[in-house]
Amino acid sequence: MNNKKTIFILFCLFMIFSLSYVYSANVTDNLNTSCQEHQYNERLNLLYDNLSRKYENNKNNFTLFTIREKNNQTEDYDINKLNKSRPIYFAMDHVNADDEKICDTITKRLKEEGFNVVKAEIGPNKMSQNTHYLYEHNISNAIIFHLFNGVDPSTIRELATEGNDNRGKTVRNNGNDVVLAWFYDSVDCVNENGSGTAYVYGSETGPSMENPKQYMEDNEIIAICTSSDMGKHKENADYTGEKTVNEFIELFNK
Repeated sequence: MNNKKTIFILFCLFMIFSLSYVYSANVTDNLNTSCQEHQYNERLNLLYDNLSRKYENNKNNFTLFTIREKNNQTEDYDINKLNKSRPIYFAMDHVNADDEKICDTITKRLKEEGFNVVKAEIGPNKMSQNTHYLYEHNISNAIIFHLFNGVDPSTIRELATEGNDNRGKTVRNNGNDVVLAWFYDSVDCVNENGSGTAYVYGSETGPSMENPKQYMEDNEIIAICTSSDMGKHKENADYTGEKTVNEFIELFNK
């Protein structure tokens, strides 16, 4: 009987010891795992801090947070960059006796669509005068809309972000966007198959320009061309302003 009691006691002690060992091992494993997770989190935080410091002060002011924010805001930015509430300063070339009618067609349609047209003028010098007006009055956050019946590189350079006209650069630096358009029988310097995308001749106001299409893209100039490209497709060209204004409105629907 004593032997059975002794065996039973020893068995109980063995079980207690075994359970204690397993529990102890689990605690140790948990502690090791917790320690490892803590070390991993510390290393991750250190990496994050190093990356943030590395990019915090560069010219684009990128951090991991701003990169994420920029990605999230890209769609909203594209929508808000061109919006109807921004004041539009419109000027167009003199074409023929229908000038007033063309100008009225464009401005009336824009106003019907809810655009804020604050200025509309016609004449060979009105585009430059438009630029000077924005410069002299320190106007910002507006949209400059110029319509030509021929390509002159000077009128493109005038409103480039990195152009040779100090007034124009100041106007662009004030947050004003530019839309340049060509209609009638102008050379096409905008569309892929246009005869003037690789080169356009200069004029009395300035030299020729190579790759005007690329130049405008590099200088954040939005371009529209509804011309016949020197009579190559008159049936599709705009001679009334209607196609041009439709192309302009479409910019706000993209």
